[in-house]
Amino acid sequence: MRRLISLCLLGVSAMPLTAQRRGAVEEPGQFKVIQVREPDGQILTYSDLSKPTEVSLGGTSLAREAHIKLRIQSASGSSSLFFIRKRRPGFLEIDINRGNIAGLKPAQQFGKDFLTYVLWAVSGDGKASNLGEISAAGQKPININARTPYQAFWLMVTAEPDFAVVDPSPEVVLYSIDEEARKEETEKKVPHKKANLSFSTHYSDYDSAPIAVEAAPSELLQARKAVELASRSGILGLERSSGAPEVEEEKHTRETLTRAKGFLVQAESAYKKHPKNNNVVQPARTAAQIAENARALALGVVGGNLIRQLEDELARVRAELEETRTELSKANAKPSGDANTDPNTSSTQAPGPQAEKGSFAQLSPAARLARIVSRPSVWFGLIGWGLAVLLLLRRQST
Repeated sequence: MRRLISLCLLGVSAMPLTAQRRGAVEEPGQFKVIQVREPDGQILTYSDLSKPTEVSLGGTSLAREAHIKLRIQSASGSSSLFFIRKRRPGFLEIDINRGNIAGLKPAQQFGKDFLTYVLWAVSGDGKASNLGEISAAGQKPININARTPYQAFWLMVTAEPDFAVVDPSPEVVLYSIDEEARKEETEKKVPHKKANLSFSTHYSDYDSAPIAVEAAPSELLQARKAVELASRSGILGLERSSGAPEVEEEKHTRETLTRAKGFLVQAESAYKKHPKNNNVVQPARTAAQIAENARALALGVVGGNLIRQLEDELARVRAELEETRTELSKANAKPSGDANTDPNTSSTQAPGPQAEKGSFAQLSPAARLARIVSRPSVWFGLIGWGLAVLLLLRRQST
């Protein structure tokens, strides 16, 4: 922790040297808690799994007409639409064999970064788990098998760039609803408690600009988008400094993205040869999965990478300051004043503002930096900035 504080407070003076280089890079997304502000949200709990139970997902303000109705029962039934089986203590296995989907329009309506929908199970503390993709094309039935350790959770559907995302976007279109409360029924089929639904995510910075839908398989479009997002995330969007050692975690992250790009090339080639063939599906989905892994790695290890960058920049600044001290020492050693000037008539009056401004302009860049760094106001500002960075990193680490 002391090392981190020192780097934040001392290394910030080097930030102007790297700000331009990192400007277009997606840094670790700020940890956000998203509130689903709907009056009838429902957290599901299961004390008696032998009884059939209906679960309804209703549309948010983004998709009021969307609706999914699922049926839950124990593993003994074979005709269930949605059932949960207890496999081992603390775990529930969720099998969705079929579901009725209504009013769910293509995800592209939310912007250029959105191509599909994903179903999530969200724990009581807001941790979301990706259960699988829900396609709106032709209102096809759901076919998902997933496992979650949550004993109390709620369900939601979000618009996403691809099926393999590890954190949800803020674009929630469906959520668990208390349909009985809506109908003012007194009988409760699901033991539950009402709650304000919320979830946490690091992935909230998406482009909502409209875009024309491209005539290509959804799997290929998702693979392209996943590789695009990963390529500009964290360390993957940074150019490596020449001669800088590459640590193992950074090397692994870059190799992961390279593998994703390789599968994307295979998918593009398969689509180009046979546009109507399904051979594009497998390499495209593999590319999306690996690219999302690379994206998560990049945004997860970027904090350590930034610390190493600060160390490098700090070393460079120290070298520049040392060079500045040397130049100033040489300048002070030179004889000052005009040889023809009478020392008895020389003025000892302090230079005015114009003279000081002119002398500053005549200094070398290194000398200017030394003068700026020596001002107390600059250090107060840097200390405040460093503390802000420290608080942000501590918040992300939790």
